Amino acid sequence: MKPTRADGYVRPSRRVVLSGIAAGAGLLAAAPTLLRARGPMEIRCGTATPGFTTVFYDVIRERKLDEKHGFRLGEPVLNASIGTLFNDFVANSSDLIIASWDPILTRYHGGVPCRLLCTLMTADMIGIVAAKGGPKSIAELKGKTIAAPQQSGVYRMTRAMIKETAGADIEEIAQVQNADNPAQGVTLVIAERADAAVAWEPMISNGMQKRPDLGVIFSAGKAFHDKTGSDLPYFCVNVRQEILDTNPGLGVKLNAAFGECAGLIESEFDAIAAKYAPRTKIDVETLKIARASGRFKLAYGAASDPKVQATIITASEILTRQSVLSRKAEPGFFAA
Repeated sequence: MKPTRADGYVRPSRRVVLSGIAAGAGLLAAAPTLLRARGPMEIRCGTATPGFTTVFYDVIRERKLDEKHGFRLGEPVLNASIGTLFNDFVANSSDLIIASWDPILTRYHGGVPCRLLCTLMTADMIGIVAAKGGPKSIAELKGKTIAAPQQSGVYRMTRAMIKETAGADIEEIAQVQNADNPAQGVTLVIAERADAAVAWEPMISNGMQKRPDLGVIFSAGKAFHDKTGSDLPYFCVNVRQEILDTNPGLGVKLNAAFGECAGLIESEFDAIAAKYAPRTKIDVETLKIARASGRFKLAYGAASDPKVQATIITASEILTRQSVLSRKAEPGFFAA
């Protein structure tokens, strides 16, 4: 029988006390999630640097497109390492990242709850650059040194497109050395410490500004277009599934904001480039040159669009055929 005081108080059992402590701890652990569920929710985001993709976040935040569409975009984390960008996303330290879609598809197939939300830019911006005295074609890369960010989708896509269209594996015909980011690869070519580099805009145009004899000897976007007749989506918005599940309608809101943002950048490119050039770590003239080159193409498309899905499925079939992906994209990969 439980001991009773004269005032009627009954001392709780040890089991009841421990149960209460455990329940309290559970509430404390859940508190950040519960707090984040109260609107408007702050979206944790990130991208790689240097590069143009941070501008999408900056325009959304400054023009208050997030508030307009019912969410709050947090200060983006700018990662100098592409590997860290992806690792943070997998660890759920980021809700949303701008990156290429194929590494996200790999992680989706591996069980990470992530989805493709929308496309922003095409693969015309990526390729292999070399100096005038260096290799001039894929065939001439044999025995050469190529600097490349090997953890990036850019590298995987470029390698696959070369295998698909030229029948050569650059890892078999050349020596590939890792670069932490695309700027580093171009810098190594400029310094003549590599014969070629896998890179993307605006770092390609930045390299050409520093060394005018640099040229593009292979374009992944052109190779895909020549083969399929379609523009290949490349840099995309990728999102964790949990944030969509806990915030009904958020996918539509995010798409509306990024679609409007892409339209603003398209129509006000020079002014936006001038304003945000310091954030990209690329000077404004280089951004304008990249734009004028035709390689730097914006192409917003919601992942719910059947045409976007069809193009990415076709591209994923190529990457699967070339052993870059384990299998092609499926309907569940695309955020509804």
